[in-house]
Amino acid sequence: MELRARLRLELVRDDSVVADERIVSLLIAIDRYGSILAASRASGLAYSRAWELISRVENVLGIRLVEAKRGGRGGGGARLTNAARELVARYIEAYRRLVGRDFEPMLQDASDINCCAVYAGSHDAALERLLGLLRQQGIVYEVHWLGSMRGVAAILLGEADIAGLHIPGKNDYNKSYLCSIAPPRTLVLIKGYKRRIGFLARNSMDVEEIIKGLLEGKLKLVNRPAGSGTRILLDQLLAREAAKKGISTAEIPRKVKGYNNIVKTHSDVAAVIARGEADVGLAVEWVAHGHGLSFTPVTWEEFDFTTLASKATTKTVKEFTKLLRSNEFTKVLRELKGYEKSSEMGSVYILECSSES
Repeated sequence: MELRARLRLELVRDDSVVADERIVSLLIAIDRYGSILAASRASGLAYSRAWELISRVENVLGIRLVEAKRGGRGGGGARLTNAARELVARYIEAYRRLVGRDFEPMLQDASDINCCAVYAGSHDAALERLLGLLRQQGIVYEVHWLGSMRGVAAILLGEADIAGLHIPGKNDYNKSYLCSIAPPRTLVLIKGYKRRIGFLARNSMDVEEIIKGLLEGKLKLVNRPAGSGTRILLDQLLAREAAKKGISTAEIPRKVKGYNNIVKTHSDVAAVIARGEADVGLAVEWVAHGHGLSFTPVTWEEFDFTTLASKATTKTVKEFTKLLRSNEFTKVLRELKGYEKSSEMGSVYILECSSES
C-alpha cells in the first residue's frame, strides 16, 4: 500500500480562512493570465466560485485583492493589488518553512480555453429560455449567475460578452448605475423586459407585515448575494423601515434572522422556503407559482443587458439582441407569469452618460 503525507496550510484571521492552497493558486493564476475567468478555469473553479472566494477574503481583511487594469472600450482585464501580492508572498514563505519546499499552485493551462460567448450577471427565468433558443441556433453562451454588479464588473474586465442587470437607481433602472461606473461610450445598454418581483412565503402576508417581521426577528429570511439587484432592492426596503424605527443600516444584518443565508438564484429562494428552511425571500413571481408559494408583489422592475461598445457588433451579441426583439421571444414572455414585454425591448443605446445621468 503506497501512502504519502499531505499537509494543509491555512492563514486565518480569527476563525476565517484568508489564504489556503486553493485561494493562493487562484490569485497566482489571476496574476499569470490577467483574467479572473481564465484563472478560474486554470484553477478548476466555477467563475462564480472564484468571485465568491475573492469577495469573502476581501470582506474578512477589509482590503481589495483584485482590481481592474486601466483599459478602454475593449475592457482592461484584472490584476492583483499590492495587498494581494503580499498575502501570496506570506503564504508561500509559510509554506516553504512548514513543508521544506516551494509552493506549487495546482493549475492547468487556461491560455487556449475559449469555449464560447460568456453571459455573466443576474439570474432570470426568461433569459434561461432565450439562451436555450440561441443554443438551438448554434450560438452557445457559457452562463455564470454572478448577480448584477459582478456581471457588469465582468463586462468591464473584458471577461463576458453580455451581462443582465436590474439595479434600481434614484430615477431609473440600470442606466444611472452603468453611467456611474464607466466612462462615456464605454458601455452599450440593451433594453430588456419587465418582470414582477416580490416576497415569497408559505402563507400570505403583506409587504409591511413582512418587513416588520424581518426587522423584529420573527421571520427568517433567505437572501441573495451582495451586489445582486434583488439584494439591493431588499436592502432599500429594509433601510426605509429601519429608519422609521431608529435602527441604523449597520444593525440590519444582525437584526434580520437569515440575512446571511445566501443562495444564488430565484429558484433557490423558492426551494428553500418551500422546504421550510426560511419563511420569506425576495424573488420573481414566476418561481413562486412553480413551488406553490404565496407571492406578495413589490414592484415591476426593468431587466436589461449591457456589453462593451466594442463587442456590440460581434455575431454573438447581435444574434442575442435580434432574438430579444423577435416574436418568438415575445411569445416566451407571454407564457411566463409575472413577465411583460417592454416597449423598447431589443433597443440598443451607446451610453453617453452626461453629468445628470
